[in-house]
Amino acid sequence: MRNVNLKRVGIIMICLFTGAGWLQSDSRQHLFKEGNQFYIQGEFENALTAYQKIVEMGYESGSIYYNIGNCYYKLGNIGRAILNYERAKKLIPSDEDLKANLTIARLSVVDKIEPVSDFIVIQAMHAFFYMLPRSLQFMLTLSVYVFFMAILIFWLLTRSAFWRYVVVRLFWISGIAFILLSISLTGRLLEEQRVVNAVILADKVDVMSAPTEQGGIEVFSLHEGTKVRLDRSSDKWVEIVLPDRKVGWVKREVLEAI
Repeated sequence: MRNVNLKRVGIIMICLFTGAGWLQSDSRQHLFKEGNQFYIQGEFENALTAYQKIVEMGYESGSIYYNIGNCYYKLGNIGRAILNYERAKKLIPSDEDLKANLTIARLSVVDKIEPVSDFIVIQAMHAFFYMLPRSLQFMLTLSVYVFFMAILIFWLLTRSAFWRYVVVRLFWISGIAFILLSISLTGRLLEEQRVVNAVILADKVDVMSAPTEQGGIEVFSLHEGTKVRLDRSSDKWVEIVLPDRKVGWVKREVLEAI
């Protein structure tokens, strides 16, 4: 009897979790369609609310962040438009519409900062790490690994000389592909963990030489929409690094991490 009850409990739990996942997915789709409809009708605040509810549910998508960025741009909030375009860019870096809208939004940014070029080797490594959207990169790496293991098992089981000849070549091809994809994915994850970028959201920010208003000196100013890299932090202050390698301290409240 006890075993039967446990099985019933297990089945009920599986149904509950599956049902909850289905309901959440259905709710996301409803909110997404609702947001799109509001956007088409020009009700950008309502569209923004619908899209943000999806993010609050713990769902991350390049398309959602892209749509949120569009809403903020239509509402005249350039800082948050660029912030969400940049978040979308991390997930769908090759999307042409996203690239175009981000370029247009950046035209409204007051600060025109010329980045210092990295060494060609670093540029090549960065391009290698970000050659695919992150979700596709992960799925492709996993798929190649599964194929690699299947080929290995088939090689161990088959006795045919012909198939062993074919499998050995597939084994090496899939193995090399898995190594390259793993290096690319690992490098990307490590860089995303190490490098944290942010966007200035305040209209104007005085960048200080030290994390204090009393003892520090204003070294330069930044404006809404400027992208910076976060370095050290101290209480309510963070040290930022600009693309041209200028460094300074700003209050944490004036920016938000991408």
